[in-house]
Amino acid sequence: NTSNVVVLPDGIDAPLAAPLACSVQTGAGAVLHTLAAGPDDALVVWGAGAVGLSAVMGARIAGCRTIVAVDPIAERRSLAMELGATGSVDSASGTLPAEIMELTGGGATLAVDTTARGDVIGTALSLLRKCGTLALVGLGALTAELPVGLILANGLRVQGVIEGDSEPHTFIPRLAELVLQGELPVDKLVRTYQFGSFADAWTDAKAGFAVKPVLVV
Repeated sequence: NTSNVVVLPDGIDAPLAAPLACSVQTGAGAVLHTLAAGPDDALVVWGAGAVGLSAVMGARIAGCRTIVAVDPIAERRSLAMELGATGSVDSASGTLPAEIMELTGGGATLAVDTTARGDVIGTALSLLRKCGTLALVGLGALTAELPVGLILANGLRVQGVIEGDSEPHTFIPRLAELVLQGELPVDKLVRTYQFGSFADAWTDAKAGFAVKPVLVV
């Protein structure tokens, strides 16, 4: 079906193009399309895997004044800072809410959840400013308790996102151009494996060692 074929610009390496249609399109698209983030926004990204780190890169491209990454893995938090985050927080920290409030100067205007964990979603909502928006991109728990009173009292929005709410035929080539320009350093996420080493790639991904494993034929 040719409607599923996207033409990419010349010069982009296949291993770097591989994650554009899924993780990168989802994370960056959530920030650039769904949330329409801009320079006035303080964005918190919950989970610094491939999708979350793509959201961080999207927020940097959008020029967000504050970009905070939350993750339990120190290396992921460090990578988020390298990719454009202005701050990071250990999700296991006992002072997490206070740290995020300080880093965002009083709460996030926007947030992206990639964890699909009910407790994380609740915390993310509690740390939004009035009229803030939480974009849900993670697929995991099919149900979660929401603080309805908090949502109503503060005019909060919860928005579901599918593949970054993108039009792939225009957005994926744009992402590829950003890669070629050095504005979207996907190479910092990708770790390549020979096709026969799928088990190693899967193990490294589950252990958090590989952010975005790519099998090379």
